Amino acid sequence: MEQLMKLKHLSYGLFLFLSFLFIYSCTHTPEEIIKPTPPGNGNTDPPIDTIACDSSNVTYPGTVVPLLDAYCFTCHSGPTPLGGLDFTDYGQLAFVAENGALIGSLKHLEGFEPMPQGSNKLSECEISLIEMWVNDTTFTTPPDTTICDSSFVTYPGTIVPIFEAHCIGCHGPPTPLAGIDLTKFEDVAVIAQSGQLMGSILHLPGYSEMPKNGPALTDCETALIQKWINDTTFATGGGSPCDPDTVYFQNTVLPLLQSSCAITGCHDEISHEEGVILTTYQKIMQTAEISPFQPLNSKLYDVVKDDFQSDRMPPTPAPPFTQDQKDIIYNWILQGALNNYCESEDCDSVNVTFSGTVFPIIQNNCYGCHSGSNPSGGISLANYNQVKNAVSIPPGTSGSLLGSITWASGNSPMPKNGNKLSDCKIAQINKWIEDGMPNN
Repeated sequence: MEQLMKLKHLSYGLFLFLSFLFIYSCTHTPEEIIKPTPPGNGNTDPPIDTIACDSSNVTYPGTVVPLLDAYCFTCHSGPTPLGGLDFTDYGQLAFVAENGALIGSLKHLEGFEPMPQGSNKLSECEISLIEMWVNDTTFTTPPDTTICDSSFVTYPGTIVPIFEAHCIGCHGPPTPLAGIDLTKFEDVAVIAQSGQLMGSILHLPGYSEMPKNGPALTDCETALIQKWINDTTFATGGGSPCDPDTVYFQNTVLPLLQSSCAITGCHDEISHEEGVILTTYQKIMQTAEISPFQPLNSKLYDVVKDDFQSDRMPPTPAPPFTQDQKDIIYNWILQGALNNYCESEDCDSVNVTFSGTVFPIIQNNCYGCHSGSNPSGGISLANYNQVKNAVSIPPGTSGSLLGSITWASGNSPMPKNGNKLSDCKIAQINKWIEDGMPNN
């Protein structure tokens, strides 16, 4: 009996000890409460400045994505997202934003599941910014990338929804990033044909990665945009008067490169020295290492700007580009390296001079072949006297400059491998001839 009483006392003491241990382990002072770590990146600081709470430039990638990353992505992403909602999928986010569930959950309204789950409610500032984005956004669900139907790709039906989902938050009114407004087709055309759009989407070297601060486009979305670009003929500037502040590829750049560089033994399609071909826009963009809008990062400009470097273009003994010609290449790249042209030139065929009108035409269209120590056909057009002599030969006679540029019978059509000079340029040369070919 005595042993039984001792056992009962021992059991009771053990019970008290375990109870005390359990109670103690579950109690703490308020100062000891460990707040749950915000989901996502694990930062304890708000992802935005909630004190200033700047609502002047609320964008999806710059404002909403950082908040979602901090508070939502851990639960609402991955292979088994909470509630089947993956917020890294813009289409699913748009769904809960449009039907009110996103704001209802963030505000802890009746009938909605309070979010973030198991964590503190977002600040009033954070909620107001997300609500502003919801109210200011026209949600267009991007194409179904699980099927990825590329049989009927159109700009309004395929490309615009992708831009609205991923890009227009930054590249849209009123202050589009880098001045590129993707709600305007002309801006889209500029970066599409220059290669900048796909370079940014594919995160290629030398391009700004897009979407900025947001998830990358899916393989399907990327393929659809690439297909649209490949299937589209971008004709910018055709039929309109030439803008004196714009450098036109077809009118100015291509003739200059064809006459100076895309010649036998250099950068024509047969010789293609160092793999560079300068005969067409497509070949130039593929082989000449051009970074649109960045002439100083473009190999084409680098090799023409320095008269003394060993690999300068055109190579010796051909004369280097003039400063005006260097400026043509520089400004063309600076303006986006477009495949543009204009059909209606503002043609001044009255105030024609040799130095200001005629010789620049010769330099940009003929100089590359007809200069240096071994000019093509033995015809040099490097100075006033040589040009005057060539112009004095009647059309149809060998060596006639006028016969060559008018493609007269008996003369080789010039520029070689290039387009015929415009009616304006031919009229200006004719006017100079009619005026007596002055050296003015």
